[in-house]
Amino acid sequence: MRISTLTTAVAGIASVAALQSPHRKAPVKVKRTSDVSHASPSHHKRQSNHLTSKSAKFAVNGSAIPDVGFDVGESYAGTLSIDNNTSNENQLWFWYFPSDNPAACEEIVIWLNGGPGCSSLDGLLQENGPFLWQSGTYSPIKNPYSWVNLTNMVWVDQPVGTGFSPAANGTPQAIKNEQDVAADFAGFWKNFMEQFDLVGHKVYITGESYAGQYIPYIAEYMLEQNDTDYYNVSGIQINDPSINYDDTLIYAPSVWHLNDYSNIFGLNETFMTDINARAEKCGYFEFMETALTFPPLGKLPTAPNSSEPGCAVWDDIINAAILINPCFNIYHLIDFCPYLLDEMGFPSLGWGPNNYFNQSNVQKAINAPPTNYAVCGDDSLGLIRPGDTSVPSSLGPIPKVIERTNNVIIGHGWLDYLLLANGTLATIQNMTWNGAQGFQTRPSDDFFVPYHQSLGEIQYEINYQPIPATPAYDVAGAGFLGTTHTERGLTFVTVNHAGHEIPQYVPGASYRQLEFLLGRIPSLTTQGDYTTQTGNFTGTTPPSR
Repeated sequence: MRISTLTTAVAGIASVAALQSPHRKAPVKVKRTSDVSHASPSHHKRQSNHLTSKSAKFAVNGSAIPDVGFDVGESYAGTLSIDNNTSNENQLWFWYFPSDNPAACEEIVIWLNGGPGCSSLDGLLQENGPFLWQSGTYSPIKNPYSWVNLTNMVWVDQPVGTGFSPAANGTPQAIKNEQDVAADFAGFWKNFMEQFDLVGHKVYITGESYAGQYIPYIAEYMLEQNDTDYYNVSGIQINDPSINYDDTLIYAPSVWHLNDYSNIFGLNETFMTDINARAEKCGYFEFMETALTFPPLGKLPTAPNSSEPGCAVWDDIINAAILINPCFNIYHLIDFCPYLLDEMGFPSLGWGPNNYFNQSNVQKAINAPPTNYAVCGDDSLGLIRPGDTSVPSSLGPIPKVIERTNNVIIGHGWLDYLLLANGTLATIQNMTWNGAQGFQTRPSDDFFVPYHQSLGEIQYEINYQPIPATPAYDVAGAGFLGTTHTERGLTFVTVNHAGHEIPQYVPGASYRQLEFLLGRIPSLTTQGDYTTQTGNFTGTTPPSR
């Protein structure tokens, strides 16, 4: 509300100093442009060497993406078979964006979303793609922290039947384990590498959530082929990953997390007393205290069984939180009402357009087969019903992938209440790799994210509140944004303000993590500029206007 003056309400009272509108603090100024190119860690465009006779049929017109008011850059999209039979109905759909970063000339990064059965376009459109259309925003914008600024990127819908990836009748239901997933992906990947002349490139695989199950199995399968022409896996990054059973990842740490964020949850004293007593009785506190011992005292016991009477504490916390905050979001604890419209239709219950990629003109523009698209598929996927028969990735391939690459990052947002950071850390403490169990030292190093010039502009707008304000696009936080630790080829990093999707909520943090994965910086504690940063300012100093 704008307040002009506060006058006396009763006649005869002596005049007093009026309460001035805080907006009057803002001096008259020339309206600044909304262009954010000065803040973007991007590169000048170079002539493409990716458009060939083989790739031409997959080319996307970057200036003709519906509702996107700018050129998204050079890209290629379409489907390729999961084996050497080009007429196979089972194919994977991809959207490939080559980078003009000279450091990326011999590498490619894959991004996978989870589910199981969720489209990787969620990551592209709302997290780390070259253009963003995030919850509650009016229209797409250029992404200053697009991962394409760093390297060649491909987003893939998998397994077959997911998103735009076509499947023969019954095939998705027949996928029962991660060996099936990995074999199909590897067949597609060989075709992709040949199609775009990427044979011999280093391969990095990244993703989040249930991709924490997909990615280690895919990486292990590729590494076991001993074929660096197609499967030169050089590192993986999994954020907020599904890598263990729910009792360890969700239920055991859930009341600890509730207590840490009790002011956000706002649950009453009676509920808090009861839920803590139940967690104690179920053995959750004792289990977590044992699990988070550095170095580990030995192999951990199995986490308490959440199906025991009174032990489904996480479910009860969620239901209680929704009664207080009907817009409670397990993916990002600090969300409150109203629901924001979401072009992907998930996870918001907000009113408005909610299925951008289900439009026929959009599908045609990105070479997608006509599809009744949904960001997450139906429950007929065999990995959902009857369920994934592979063991959780922490009990299977992750230690092997660490030992083969010595370059694995597990990231976690503290504001995620679906998969909890301490559950992930407890899982790490029970893994054995490169000759020892778990971390020998508790993670405590500061994770540094560089400052950028737009922060000074945002400070100005907030402090002086000029109306109308200049829209802010580069809203990445900076400074010490979490904690990190590296031992024996594994890095664990937490991000303070991130929810389940780190690139969505703290894009600078995810960008920095990718720089580390690719070997562009020596450590996540490194204090310095982004490797793509330009301008007359430094990443180590908070900017001022």
